[in-house]
Amino acid sequence: MAKGDRQNITKRLLPGKLFWVAIAVASCAVFALLHTLFGTVSADALTAKSGIDKSVDTTTEIASRIPMNFDVPSSFQAKTIKDAPVPAGEKVIALTFDDGPWPETTEKILATLKQEKIKATFYMIGQPLKSFPEIGKKVLADGHVIANHTLHHWYHKMSPLVAQREIEDTAKIIKEVLNVETAYFRPPGGVLTNGLVDYAFKHGQSVNMWSVDSNDSHPKRPSPEAMLKTILAQATPGGIVLMHDGGGSHDNTAKAVPQIIAKLREQGYRFVTVPELLEISSAGSEKVASAVAE
Repeated sequence: MAKGDRQNITKRLLPGKLFWVAIAVASCAVFALLHTLFGTVSADALTAKSGIDKSVDTTTEIASRIPMNFDVPSSFQAKTIKDAPVPAGEKVIALTFDDGPWPETTEKILATLKQEKIKATFYMIGQPLKSFPEIGKKVLADGHVIANHTLHHWYHKMSPLVAQREIEDTAKIIKEVLNVETAYFRPPGGVLTNGLVDYAFKHGQSVNMWSVDSNDSHPKRPSPEAMLKTILAQATPGGIVLMHDGGGSHDNTAKAVPQIIAKLREQGYRFVTVPELLEISSAGSEKVASAVAE
């Protein structure tokens, strides 16, 4: 091919190349902007900003793409809590659910929480999360907090290596399925002396017990009415309510949740997640310390 012909072809192709280069640069800029806007926001906020319809498929897809960390206020790291002191007038309480995600029960509870515009804290076991990842993604996509509840839900004494595997293998599954890192941990059965809490403390995690036990894990499941009576009798500001969405049938729990919410609201309670509860408590402590210093 003659030199002049090659030059003519180059001149004709050059504008096209410049066009695609411009497209590539613009795409990178858009990606960077989206990462800046949505990289650390909640699933609800991301969905609102994007204008995407909140279908199950959409929310689970969004949940799997959002990197999120559930960090612990410094004053509660490496500590065990069953409730949190809150300032006067802060009549808050945290609803928590263990042993999921689980078919039907988790989804029924999620539907109630969404209808009532309440966020809760879900302590997930690694095995069911691996078995039912889409349900786990929907928990996250609905804006709830994810916490670690071990891989096998064992109660017995464990070596340091086994305790590490129980917590870290679950953390790995949570990261792989939900793209979440969490420093909130609940030992199965509330057992504090089998090695799990020692490992959690070494890594600055918050060990979360409860101040209100619905008793819904008993082999003979209490009725919704019995659960409601128990919770109302034990509820206090700054409290943490223990319920279960997994580990077997918890249909009575799903039926009780709307009644529990309604009655606690009648008593003036506001519902928060465990991280929100600890933030409220930390802020109140700082204000008291500041006032004393002055």
